[in-house]
Amino acid sequence: MGTIKDFRDLEVWQEGNYLSKEIYKIISSTDLKTDYALRNQIDASCGSIPDNIAEGFEREGNKEFIQFLSIAKGSCGELRSQLQRLRDREYISTEEFELLNEKSLQLSKRLSSFIHYLKQSGFKGNKFKEPNSTYSKTTLKPRTTNIEPELESELEPMNTEKSYYAHELAVVDEGCKIGSGTKIWHFTHIMPNCTIGENCNIGQNCVISPDVVLGNNVKIQNNVSVYTGVVCEDDVFLGPSMVFTNVINPRSGVNRRGQYTKTIVKKGASIGANATIVCGHDIGRFAFIGAGAVVTKEVPDYALVVGNPAKQIGWMSEYGHRLKFDENGIAICLESNEKYKLENNKVSKV
Repeated sequence: MGTIKDFRDLEVWQEGNYLSKEIYKIISSTDLKTDYALRNQIDASCGSIPDNIAEGFEREGNKEFIQFLSIAKGSCGELRSQLQRLRDREYISTEEFELLNEKSLQLSKRLSSFIHYLKQSGFKGNKFKEPNSTYSKTTLKPRTTNIEPELESELEPMNTEKSYYAHELAVVDEGCKIGSGTKIWHFTHIMPNCTIGENCNIGQNCVISPDVVLGNNVKIQNNVSVYTGVVCEDDVFLGPSMVFTNVINPRSGVNRRGQYTKTIVKKGASIGANATIVCGHDIGRFAFIGAGAVVTKEVPDYALVVGNPAKQIGWMSEYGHRLKFDENGIAICLESNEKYKLENNKVSKV
């Protein structure tokens, strides 16, 4: 991060100005030049984004700057509505609409993150640091009669130096191994020496503690802390604000670092919102932990458990449907039509 001394040094202003120029190229090279009302509306919305960022920067104090950033964000929404009208009236192609709409949405999200960052930083005046940008400046080819936009780069602001995406307000410490296609969202902290597989999605405001292991395609919703000692195998789902522990008898005055108890969440398991997993109790394959449950013992494969303390009330298929077994111990998933057998209080897929 570098100290900002002029609004033109703000990457978010540069992005707004860039988007404005790209859209102006479109409205200047289509039949829209005869639709003066819509053209003027779009031109005003485009200009409002960098102009309000610049004006807010020149104001004194954080409240006014945040106010003008909010106005710029509102202009992003107005612009997306106008882009939809452009597409509906066939002034632009579907590909052009999707690219420009996505860029406007990216900028709106970045403005939201910047506003949140400024509120937390409590800066005064206009001498502050701006988070680095990973905004993707995919350009459009010059239009002739019907030229599609260039779509060589991803629409999302992917980090060009890595095969995974980390939001600029996320923190990834050294020594981590992160697979391709994984996305890490804002205010999330990946601590040292974590191993994270491919195509994972780690939501906002999460903490992945040192040495945690996550398999492929793990989905972690907002506000989840995955503590040292936890292993999540492939295809695990962790619902919003669910909780792991890693010490049975914590005391503030007693250091039990290095005594963490291991918990394994096995392949395909889902843990609902606000559930708590007391450490040392493994979660079986494709098990389903209901929202708010408190797990105090090991959960079998395919088990459905709810309540506090959690109790098993049934069985779930791999597609997440409750299984109803007949007199022969056979159940069929309502969605996949796969068969399951219940024998000796254990479920297996036939």
